[in-house]
Amino acid sequence: MQLTSQPAARNPGATAGRAGLSVAQQVRRSAREAGDDFDPEALTVMMMLYRAVAAVDRTHAAELAPYKLSLSQFQTLSVLHRVQEPVTMGELAELLSVRRANLTGLIDTLAQRSLVQRVLNPHDRRSFLVEITPAAEAFLADFLPRHWRFLKGLTSGLTTDELQQLGALLDRFQASMATASTAMPTVSVHDGQGAASPASMSRQGRASARATAS
Repeated sequence: MQLTSQPAARNPGATAGRAGLSVAQQVRRSAREAGDDFDPEALTVMMMLYRAVAAVDRTHAAELAPYKLSLSQFQTLSVLHRVQEPVTMGELAELLSVRRANLTGLIDTLAQRSLVQRVLNPHDRRSFLVEITPAAEAFLADFLPRHWRFLKGLTSGLTTDELQQLGALLDRFQASMATASTAMPTVSVHDGQGAASPASMSRQGRASARATAS
């Protein structure tokens, strides 16, 4: 299947943000009601990360929109292109840093577009492997040179040393989060009067992330 470029709407990441409180203003307001455990630097960093991730998502969505590819789909094709061999769903999930359950629909969509294909696992006939197709390889051969220039433009405001420092800091931050997550106590949340259910907490978390990323 050939992927052709189609006219895309103006990059949503280039539009001006809605009027509102800056990160610093929001942090100061949070500090007024917080207790002794409140760390303004930690909240500032998390809010800036939310906004950076949202900006990356918007910018890449605009880049990929002409090809009707999502960022997750493009990342999947890129990973399969780099490994150059069929992989299990578990291996692919690990390479993409996502849950295996979240991959099924994504692979179904890419398979329907003839961009990936499932093949029998020679070591386990009860399972299958996923591999990239020649059509997807042809698309990447044409698209990736433009993508590398695109990424270079996105990071042009930083020097090589700054990019290396940012990469090292993000790597340390991921390690810090991994350590903290293993030390987190298990909290039981029950439905009932005055208690939030996991579903409502999840909705609140997503709403908070969208608010801080806008």
